[in-house]
Parts: sequence; structure tokens; C-alpha cells
Amino acid sequence: MYRLNGLSLRRGTLPILALLCGLVVTSKASAGSDTSNEPAVEYVPYLSLGMGVIRSADTRFVDGDDAGHAALYGSDDRFDAGAVDNGPQVHLAAGVRTPSGVRVQLEVGLARSLDYRGNTNYRNSGTRQPAGADLNVCQLFLSGVYDFPGWELAPGRALRPFVGVGVGLTGYRLTGYVQRFPDPDDPNGYLRRGPGGEAPFTALPEGRGRNLSAMLTAGIAIPIRERVHLDLTYRYGDAGEISTAVGDIAIVRYRENGTKREIQVPINETSAELRTHTLLAKFRFGF
Repeated sequence: MYRLNGLSLRRGTLPILALLCGLVVTSKASAGSDTSNEPAVEYVPYLSLGMGVIRSADTRFVDGDDAGHAALYGSDDRFDAGAVDNGPQVHLAAGVRTPSGVRVQLEVGLARSLDYRGNTNYRNSGTRQPAGADLNVCQLFLSGVYDFPGWELAPGRALRPFVGVGVGLTGYRLTGYVQRFPDPDDPNGYLRRGPGGEAPFTALPEGRGRNLSAMLTAGIAIPIRERVHLDLTYRYGDAGEISTAVGDIAIVRYRENGTKREIQVPINETSAELRTHTLLAKFRFGF
């Protein structure tokens, strides 16, 4: 992982960038080498708009970079493991299809109020330690997509599979991150419930940031009418790390007499890798 002016960059992003550049160069070379008497296929600009479902499995929050404060987990075998539930993503792209069948596009994806649900494994806190947070994600990608020849359905209309790669930025905001302890090993100990049955909890600082990101995609383009396609797409994205900020956690516990006790403790950041799976349905309009 590299960090550049607040951006996080994985080593794996560099090969994806090289592959993307290779697609663009191949596109230009193929277009320039057409010496046949057949008329050249024109460049076709387009816009696409669609919706999708995005999720991230195997998301695990662990101790992040040391900023001189206490570590929340303090051990490699302590963590919060879970997943980002399925959530909607709006997708918008503008690009151009080249004569060689390569599409180069700039695309934006927006997903709001994604639910993270996990379970921590602190000692003596019970097997059920539910954690939850809200995640907003905005992604900007420059991508290259190659359309295979496919199968002709009618003159000038073909069903085309495609593959693609992209690099770009992911901006995120993580809020409402709370870890609860409803069933501790000792229900009368320091994790006892409040007088109204309230479970003790720990609230973490919110986090936000921007990461250099990469994605791989594959799908099939279905012709609807001339220069209008329905693209059904799967994509895998590596969005880098999402982190809580360095700051105070709020530790809420209850005394034996039922009164509430809240302690503020400064901690280092906690972080998790965000790797996403997305299914998209997009209408692409050529001009």
C-alpha cells in the first residue's frame, strides 16, 4: 500500500493501469492499421445510465496506523469481521467506442447508506458482539472496455460480450460505527446492562478519505435499437482501505446502581479493506 497526499494506492493497481493503457494503445494501433477498401467504422460517442447492487464480503476491521494513541484491538487475533450488505448504486458514464471495438469511458458510481454489519471478538464479552456502521461511497473511474465480435441477431445488430479494466478514485464516509455487548460472559460484571435493559456499547469516530482504486469488469451488451444497448455487467473492485479517524471512542457502561458511565479514550485509527462485487444494468445511448 502506497500513500500519496492522503490517497491510498495498492501495488495491484499499477498492473491494472498498465493494462488499461495497453487497451487504449491497441485501439489506436488497430484503427490506424486499417488499409482495406472497406469504409472505416466511425468513432461513436455515448452516454450510459443505470442502476446496480453493490456489496462487500469478508470486511474485517483491525488496528490501523499508529498515531501515538492506544490501539483499539491490540492484537492480531482481535478484530471486527462482517460484510457490507447489498445496497443500490447509481451509475453514469460518458465515453467513445473506437473502430477497433475498444470503448474508453469516464464513469461515476454513487452508493449511499450502505449497512456494514459485523461482530467483534473482544475477550470476556460474549460470542455475540454485534457491530454496525453506515457507509457512503462515491467512485470515479477511467476505464477501457473491449467488445468481442459476438453473435449477430439482425443486420447491424449483434449480441456482444465484453471485458474491461479501470483505475480511479473512491471517496468514502463511514459514520455511526457502534459495537454493542448484549451477552457478556459475566452479565453482572463490567458489561452489565442498564436499568432499562440497555446494552453497553462502544462508539467509534467516523472516518472519511479517498483511495486510488482499480476494477475488473465483464458482461454482455444486448442491442435494443440502433445505437441503444442494454449492458448487463459484473464488476470486481478494489477500493483500498476504509478507516475510522484517529480520535476519541465513547465507552458507555453501567454501574451496579444503574447509573450510566461514559469514558472518552483517544485511539489510533482502525481500518478494513473494501473489495466490492457489483451487478449493474445500464442503458447505453450512442450518438
